Amino acid sequence: MKRCMKKIAVRIVVTIATILLGACSKELSTPPQDRVVDANAIIDQSTAENVLNGAYFRLAGGMTNNATDWSGHEIPGSLYAGFIGNGYGAPFPDESNSIQMGNKFGQGIWQNCYQLVEASNNVIKGVTALDAKVFTGNRRNEMLAEARFLRAYANYRLLSYFAQWWDISSRFGILIRREASAVSKLAQGRSDVRTSYDFINADLDYAIANAAVSRPPYYATRWAAMALKMRVLISRAGTDDYQQVISLAETIRQSGRYKLENNLKDLFYVKGLSSAEVILGIQPNSGQEKNLLSLSRAYYPGQVDLWVAKQTLKDLLATDPRGKWMVGAASDYTLISPGTWYFQKYIAYGAQPSQLSETSYVFRLSEVYLLESEAVIRSGGNLQQARQLLRAVMSGAGVTDFTALEAAATIDELLMQNYLEIARNLLGEDGADWMALLRLPLAVVSQLKPSISSKQQYILPLPADEFIANPGIGEQNPGYAQ
Repeated sequence: MKRCMKKIAVRIVVTIATILLGACSKELSTPPQDRVVDANAIIDQSTAENVLNGAYFRLAGGMTNNATDWSGHEIPGSLYAGFIGNGYGAPFPDESNSIQMGNKFGQGIWQNCYQLVEASNNVIKGVTALDAKVFTGNRRNEMLAEARFLRAYANYRLLSYFAQWWDISSRFGILIRREASAVSKLAQGRSDVRTSYDFINADLDYAIANAAVSRPPYYATRWAAMALKMRVLISRAGTDDYQQVISLAETIRQSGRYKLENNLKDLFYVKGLSSAEVILGIQPNSGQEKNLLSLSRAYYPGQVDLWVAKQTLKDLLATDPRGKWMVGAASDYTLISPGTWYFQKYIAYGAQPSQLSETSYVFRLSEVYLLESEAVIRSGGNLQQARQLLRAVMSGAGVTDFTALEAAATIDELLMQNYLEIARNLLGEDGADWMALLRLPLAVVSQLKPSISSKQQYILPLPADEFIANPGIGEQNPGYAQ
């Protein structure tokens, strides 16, 4: 008993340190040496590149201690979807979708996204002000395209977590910051959902038209912009949106630049950003992941049991070959709440510092296949085509039994198979599993996650601080007290 209590006490100490210092996780490029995001710092192409790197640092969740943290992208979606949970102490209310003002993730998501918007707007302002002759080749337009991609990414994330994205006629859209400014000092109201989508898509259309065709995998290209537009359109679900998703997917796949991994585990445990499946990735600051233990900081998602796999994930992967390496042995969390396991999709529990890698993924080709398959199904397209896309992704993950997939004869049945594969394949990757769940009918969502009984639970409350800093923001999201 004393040993158990000691382990719990150590866990509590580490948790406090994690909260105070920031739970370090997934990161940026190799790495940006300059964190500057001020438009006034842009006087030529070189300084513009530095400020753009500063915006990418915000994408990776840049923190004041010069570390980066991608965990705010990986954790919330899968936690809300019910697949992973708190590895220290009692489950968060968020795990049962009982989300309150001041919840653990809402403030962080909001702040990180608007930091990214501000940084992107500064790039746009500074680069636009310079003469085109200052830049070599097409680099000026490419940089503007990357900045607008980053702004679109942040705004879509805000739309997904804080706005009624499923209702194009809703007035509960996002707060659109169009220009660089001290955003916390500007009183401004929210836009409606239709306007929010239009603004995001305008940025993405520019990025698709102007971004570079080829860049290192930790920088955005036109292909990354296409992949992000697929996410946006599958959520908007307009009359022509599904066909656009299919067209964008075909363009990405036929470009020949990316291919599915033959062994999905290799992508996470061996290849990282060198994998031909990665469209846009995140990489740590040099050596950062090797120093975490000396800082008494938990490494997510491996190394310590900061976040753990729940019974729902164990069940999801029970007959799937991915279950053998994504879900490890029973976690120490079972001392408090039984039925949890080490979540080791990215790295095996107990890995030595020399084995650690914080590489993470914003977009992979698997998601392109899966969103195309979903669009084919929802648009009333050829169901066999959708099955072929699903089989390709599942085969790369080691699946050989396609009985359930072949038995899915109706649109609803095949949509369920598509959702299950998104959950299995994209678990812990930028909320893909959560958004795929919410695209199902509410009755089905409630069956899969009984704690969800209303669409009000699909989104988070606006942070309380925003109503103080920005009194013009307007109403709180329905179902939450202001």
